[in-house]
Amino acid sequence: MKNLIKKQILCFAAAAMLAFCGCGASGMPPAPTEIEYYYDPAAPVVEFTAKTTDGEGKPEYYLFDDNPEHLNSKFLADGENPSSIAHFEDLTPGIYTVFSYHHRGYSVDLQADLYYDATFSSNGYGEFKILNLGLDKNWDWNQAWADYSGTAVSMPEYLRTFNCACGGGYYHADGCPAVIRDQFRTPNTDKYECLGAVQSAAQGSPIYLSEIDGYISENDTNHFRYGGWNEPMWMMMKFEVLSGTVNFDTLAYTDKAAAKQNFPTLLKGAFDNEPQYKGVAENAPIVTAAFDCEISAATPSGPLPVTVKNSRAPEGITLRDGIFATNVNTWREPNPIAAESDLMRLKYVDDTKMDLYGSEVPDGWKNNYWLFDAFHTKHYGNYDAEQSEKISGYGAPVAEKFQPNIDIKDIVNPTGTELCDDDFYKYNACNLGNFGVTERYEIGLKNSDSKPRKFKFYLNSIAGQVYRYSLTDAKNGETVQSDGGTYIMKKFDDDPKEDPNSTSDPKERVKPDEYSDTIEFELKPGKSYNAVIEITTLTGCVAPMHNQMSVQ
Repeated sequence: MKNLIKKQILCFAAAAMLAFCGCGASGMPPAPTEIEYYYDPAAPVVEFTAKTTDGEGKPEYYLFDDNPEHLNSKFLADGENPSSIAHFEDLTPGIYTVFSYHHRGYSVDLQADLYYDATFSSNGYGEFKILNLGLDKNWDWNQAWADYSGTAVSMPEYLRTFNCACGGGYYHADGCPAVIRDQFRTPNTDKYECLGAVQSAAQGSPIYLSEIDGYISENDTNHFRYGGWNEPMWMMMKFEVLSGTVNFDTLAYTDKAAAKQNFPTLLKGAFDNEPQYKGVAENAPIVTAAFDCEISAATPSGPLPVTVKNSRAPEGITLRDGIFATNVNTWREPNPIAAESDLMRLKYVDDTKMDLYGSEVPDGWKNNYWLFDAFHTKHYGNYDAEQSEKISGYGAPVAEKFQPNIDIKDIVNPTGTELCDDDFYKYNACNLGNFGVTERYEIGLKNSDSKPRKFKFYLNSIAGQVYRYSLTDAKNGETVQSDGGTYIMKKFDDDPKEDPNSTSDPKERVKPDEYSDTIEFELKPGKSYNAVIEITTLTGCVAPMHNQMSVQ
């Protein structure tokens, strides 16, 4: 049964916080050693709402494709049983943003050619056009994001602890870690040839991304690098279905001609049992939290308490130290500090799920789709005796009664201020990171004090998120502070040390430290402002963020 601790809960320590200040501030302040959980109706509520339509009222969707993260031979379009990686069928008119990320894995020999591609097709007829595109195979996520967004990415400072080298922009403190400073990625957006061109997809005539954009083929952009199972491919794309219906597939192949020949009979990219996902969210990958903060003479300097609502605290819990989590499943955090409302809710149609149900499960209880979110389990089936015993300990049905992907509230789970232990998360909860999703904060700031005050927003994580910010005068709309027109990459360790105890080849890396960037706004007395902060987690990293606001 669940192993929970029912007592006042300890917060995580504020770990290893070296800070780059986005607008000239120091790092995140130390967190207290204990958090008292209570509800304060005056505290700002950090609750996100999703963007479901564009400015013209067109519906928006997010196509997420990160399963299997490491490809295997089951997901080759020219394999023994040809299959796409992910399949999204009968997409109706609207805007679709695609996040697709894969490593070459053990799909083929590590020295063999392996290509990544995407296709547009139709069961009847459909028209579409590609609006934005970024594609990268070289671990340079900032370049891919710059290409996709059309906005430059500034990298003021990041670390490469493992592969330290002298010269070439590398600066050392006591030898290591290496600190890389002042790098910049300019968009290659204008080099993509397919953007904005109307394409027609007819039944039996798939359109290959690599064939409608010469930049991809000329620069070998979709060709996985050689020599390692971890060699990556990442694509961000936005396209619009203009009329009819369109099918969208992601593919991997070694022989394109064979892949083309197999296309009419491709398997539809079944979900593979690993903790990464694919599916459709019925909204754009942008969520917004809007709230006000008034600073008076009575407002003490220090952390700003905030309230979050999640599955473990549906009525809301005010966090006195103000540290709240995003880009993470509620059940992954020991304490109920996750906003949860920021997370995409993914649905993936997969007929093979029907084969996983136990023999005693009535047909009316079965369905052919997966729900990857904070509200359903990652019980995927094909468990051995030890795994079945473990999940049955949480009250989940097993063996002949097994049901995959059930409501997480139907098993024994932590509630309120009970700690969520590692085992509960490991065996039951989906691994959600909100990759490629922009989390937008719209904050109304008012300084009613008679002296200048400061508002600070701390971004603390292992990952290298990119972010933007602006502060405008609420009365006349004039810009007071801004990011200067670029995305800024948050400080992080891009190359953590190898784990000396690892037996894998290559060795696994040690868990890197969390680092914090700080956004600081200067507020004049008697003035009101509108602050906007946008933070996006790209990929190739551990996503959870621990955010905090404070006033000085």
